[in-house]
Amino acid sequence: MSFFCFRKKKALDTQCIGLELKNPIGIRDLSLGSRAGFITLSQPEGPILDWILKIQVYRSKTVLAVNVSSDLAKTFSLVYDFSDLIIIDPDGDRGIDSPDISDTSVLLDEIVSLRLCYERYTPIAFRLSHGHTPDEIEELVNHCRLSGIDAIIAPGAKKVAHIIEMTQGRIPVIGEAGSQEEALECLNAGACLVETTLGPIGLNKLIKTLSKE
Repeated sequence: MSFFCFRKKKALDTQCIGLELKNPIGIRDLSLGSRAGFITLSQPEGPILDWILKIQVYRSKTVLAVNVSSDLAKTFSLVYDFSDLIIIDPDGDRGIDSPDISDTSVLLDEIVSLRLCYERYTPIAFRLSHGHTPDEIEELVNHCRLSGIDAIIAPGAKKVAHIIEMTQGRIPVIGEAGSQEEALECLNAGACLVETTLGPIGLNKLIKTLSKE
């Protein structure tokens, strides 16, 4: 388990990167927010005013992560006060190619500098691309640690385990999972939280399984 994560033995309550959650499972389906520990709200392709209004509504109901994927610095500034966690996702189309490493490093430095303008501290996570090579992952993770990024989001248990081994658990890792089995694998690999795309049946089964452990 990550040095930055604490979970009570007889409950699913989880503390990670300054957040207090009722369980370590996050989802992207707003309708399932009552069961999940957190919800990730993805940036729309068009105007973001309605999206920001939705952020304000849902943040009052749950721990809200906001996935920022375009016009990153400007959008980061717009959503900062309405988010519990901001996810920087330069590869928002989830394509095969990964963003240029040097450009991404400059972007992360700019984002962390912007956070200094606010009184309230909101944690920032960086989402790795499926297309990043092991060498690119190592370079990006090391830069995240040096620049002050709070957590890494990694797709799948293998990448979660790789990052935790590489950093000796010194930066929290959030796993991405598309199934109940993959979510459990990410947690067993040391992820402090897991973001899933499970439906209501899968989410309920996963939470029940965790509650029995």
